[in-house]
Amino acid sequence: MIPVARPLDFFWLKTASQRVCVLLGALLCGSAVVPAYAQKATPVAVEVVRTVPLVNRLELSGTVTSPRVSQISTSVPGIIEAVHFDSGAKVEAGDLLLELDPKLEEMALKEAEAEAQQAEAELADARRRLKIAENLAKRSYGPQNTVDTLKNELQIDAATIARRKAQQAAAAERLDRHLVRAPYSGVISQRMAEVGEWVVPGTTIFELVDMGGLRVDVPVPQQYYPQLKTGAEVTLRFDALPDAVLPAKTQALIPVSDPKVRTFTLRVLPTRENVAITPGMSARVSVRLATGQRGIVVSRDALMRYLDGRITVWVLESNGEANHVKERRVDIGLSFDGLVQIRSGLKEGERVVVRGNESLREGQVVRLAS
Repeated sequence: MIPVARPLDFFWLKTASQRVCVLLGALLCGSAVVPAYAQKATPVAVEVVRTVPLVNRLELSGTVTSPRVSQISTSVPGIIEAVHFDSGAKVEAGDLLLELDPKLEEMALKEAEAEAQQAEAELADARRRLKIAENLAKRSYGPQNTVDTLKNELQIDAATIARRKAQQAAAAERLDRHLVRAPYSGVISQRMAEVGEWVVPGTTIFELVDMGGLRVDVPVPQQYYPQLKTGAEVTLRFDALPDAVLPAKTQALIPVSDPKVRTFTLRVLPTRENVAITPGMSARVSVRLATGQRGIVVSRDALMRYLDGRITVWVLESNGEANHVKERRVDIGLSFDGLVQIRSGLKEGERVVVRGNESLREGQVVRLAS
């Protein structure tokens, strides 16, 4: 059976001579001939290749850290009598965390108080006797050296009472130190003591983490240090908040480099309040660094990547009435904000396909999607 042009295509031809040529072509070629202008063009979206300031966007990993993490211990030795909070508990500054057995210190305080009272009584008695001796000496009924002796005794008693009061204050302070209080508000991340244990100064009994002002510490390759000194735009993403992109600001640039991996630390703060993060969480950190250079860019959607490593784009060309596409290999550079730098292969002002480029063929006729 000899194929012929389809009736609809045949009907579109204007003259009898055109119909004869089409029919003759079908007989000679063994297939139907369809004019190019009768083909259905593929709809595509295009964009113009342009030149913009280039940005180097670093994608790094960081860790959420706290401004304060304290290993809390007692300042005096003793037996633990009571523990008031467990791991995970939120505490406020001044909350009582733990008590040591205070009995011995309570007795020592009472003894110091009694000695201070005795010193005060002796001082009062010395003053009384000095007054009497002074009155007698004025009337020549008593020797002056007795007055001098009592004055010296009065000074000694005054010094004694000062010492006794200092001992009393020290005993009160030791007793107060049997009560361990939270130095600031936070969360107890670990409890490492139980009732009945003997503890000494330096023994960690709680780990307290300040949950205010959490920041992200990011190790950064050393070659970016000069650019970061002038500040940079930073955004954060957390696995715990997969749909959130959080703005952040640079808090500190710690210049001490790790000699093993040649990195320094960038410390950033989320600028949004009440973010549901906690120390130890991982963070994905995007740092935007201005390069001070301009370059040709296209949208990332324009790129076609192949298994052999080739990267191409489809370039839109016009031959008058029809638009068609040609595939062109490109060399890419920096990626930022959905754009990709084109180092070679394109010129400013050319048009590239960014949507509808998945199944194009070389020279295929296309039309611009509305």
